[in-house]
Amino acid sequence: MNKSPMHNEVSSTTRILIPTEEPSMRFESCGQFIGTPGWIHEQRTLHSFELIFVRRGTLPLRVGDRSFSIGRGEFILIPPETTHQGDSHLIDPLEFFWMHFRLPEWRCGEFTGQPTPLPDGGEAFEQRPKAERPNPQSPEPVQQQHNMAATCEPLSIPFYDTPSNTDRLTIMFDQLLDIYQMSYPSASRYCTCFATCILYEISSACQADQPMDETGSKQGLQEIQEWIRMNAFESISVNQIAQRFNYSASYLSTIYKQHFGVTITAHITDIRLDHAKNLLLSTSLDIQEIAENIGYNDAKYFMRVFKQHVGMTPTRYRASFTKRHFNNH
Repeated sequence: MNKSPMHNEVSSTTRILIPTEEPSMRFESCGQFIGTPGWIHEQRTLHSFELIFVRRGTLPLRVGDRSFSIGRGEFILIPPETTHQGDSHLIDPLEFFWMHFRLPEWRCGEFTGQPTPLPDGGEAFEQRPKAERPNPQSPEPVQQQHNMAATCEPLSIPFYDTPSNTDRLTIMFDQLLDIYQMSYPSASRYCTCFATCILYEISSACQADQPMDETGSKQGLQEIQEWIRMNAFESISVNQIAQRFNYSASYLSTIYKQHFGVTITAHITDIRLDHAKNLLLSTSLDIQEIAENIGYNDAKYFMRVFKQHVGMTPTRYRASFTKRHFNNH
């Protein structure tokens, strides 16, 4: 076995220095907003992007001259210098994550590449049904672009959409809040790097909603994936799913993994554990109650599966993320 030149010099104080490139985006701040009935979003025009991801309730928001009702699991990305304000007072409780960041280079437009001007000089997308929204897989970088070097593919994020895995995005925002708390009120480079990961997660999750090709082969599998997501907390098996959608279990298992890169069983487990993480961080439910909520009757089995996949027990995971930055005004 070949030994490193430093083999005889390594000690407990040795560090490996890894060069990293400067991130294209610059994180500024983030938080978790909690609103009560009667509240209305104040009018604001920021010099930075604002990403809003609704966790509970509905946010009535006017962006430029367009009105949006941003519901649970939906997000909106407001470009800099774009005036936005509440469209009406809240009727029900509201909770959302928010993040402010800047980009050195970006552009915003329709699928044709032509931006839609707003009255205040900003740019935004037409609000259209999800099926008609711009395709984030388009080779033309028409929505958001950073680091436009020819060697780097631009990141494309919809102006307003619903990512395919909202539990995962919720957990990432929870983690970002804890990272930001470490350096608050300053923003560390760690925050910027993790915030960049959130943008990649949104881009990837929204691309997952697009058909693979004109035959619609992935669209059919997407329906199966959505059904699994909606029923993952029930007692379901590969055979049951195959029978429901008129496939043989072996064939469905094969094409599902080919298209999504994960087995059906692993996907069910991922959905359950993502929701378990969310419950651990956002509720006071005990381990048995969480296990039952996500489809496991045996709490010990749930703890074993959780530790195998996450690397720590549910109790330790909950204890690892305790600090939060809340605001209600």
